[in-house]
Amino acid sequence: MGRRMKITEHLLQLSGVQYETNSNIYAIQYDGGVILIDCGYRTEQWERMTAQMKEWGMDPGEITHVFLTHSHFDHAGNVWRINELGAKVHASPVDADRVENGNPEMEELFGAPWTCGKVDVLLREGERFSFPGGVKLDVLETPGHSSGSLTYRIQVDGKTALCTGDMFFVTPRAPLDAVDVELGYMGSRDFSMESFLHSLKRLEKENFDLLLPGHYYFYGGENAARLFGMAIEKAEKGAR
Repeated sequence: MGRRMKITEHLLQLSGVQYETNSNIYAIQYDGGVILIDCGYRTEQWERMTAQMKEWGMDPGEITHVFLTHSHFDHAGNVWRINELGAKVHASPVDADRVENGNPEMEELFGAPWTCGKVDVLLREGERFSFPGGVKLDVLETPGHSSGSLTYRIQVDGKTALCTGDMFFVTPRAPLDAVDVELGYMGSRDFSMESFLHSLKRLEKENFDLLLPGHYYFYGGENAARLFGMAIEKAEKGAR
């Protein structure tokens, strides 16, 4: 089963609905270690993620960097486990504060205590990270779903992937062989429809091959940018 989540040779999905877990966690292998996009929460999700890594011949101790899309529980609740591995955690300044000093909103929403962790690197718009083996990661500030939300543009195996967190998700459109989009959660205290629409319209102009949302399914079809147009249309209707 696991082999189906190998998106490219060095880009893998470790968690998500296919694994009966909530959020999508992506791993990028490079010459020297493993990069994670988000790190999930709860012991069960962590155990499933690390079991999948081992199935592909990776060890959790090889994780060197984690890049957070945002600090909601299901994406950043395991930061403290990443700290124990000695990997570097990267996040926006807003989200770093919540990771390190507590996240009362998430405790209320999930009904579970927040375990504080440590963020090593504060991220800003336009920063680029290069890793041995030709892997590159660019930081895009895309607030809306939350004020500190980030998108990552990743170049790996000759493909460009956008990791967009919880902006929107790709869902089936039955009974047609087509897809639809579902907008991300808009109930956060710092949600902004104005910022959300601005971020969507900005990303619609990106050139990419793979869309990697924070939940449900990744998308590798042609004209992937049209999904942003669909999300914009839904968001604009909701804003009226």
